[in-house]
Amino acid sequence: MSGVQIIDTVVLPGDQVAGWLRRWRADYLPGARDRGMVAERVWRGWTGPDTAAVRILWALPDSGSFFAARAASGRDPRVAEFWARTDEMALSRDRQVLEPVGFDGEGGAA
Repeated sequence: MSGVQIIDTVVLPGDQVAGWLRRWRADYLPGARDRGMVAERVWRGWTGPDTAAVRILWALPDSGSFFAARAASGRDPRVAEFWARTDEMALSRDRQVLEPVGFDGEGGAA
């Protein structure tokens, strides 16, 4: 695996997950694709009896692509609007940006 992977985690009331995913697909995903982001996986995991975490795994070719996508999203008011609406309903959200390091298969960095 090479490039940069991003894991977005949004914890929502369970009854709001389907609506949030519809808005994500309609309002966020097309622009993310235009910025070079590839949504590789989307998961829902229950975090409590009434709450669920949506986790989205994104891929970009390299760290330069990540920073270019980040800069482009900062210039797009639709991105800020989407996340502001998300923050109104989300219990929490987090983004992890991960870049692989060499691994020798024996438990150490290569």
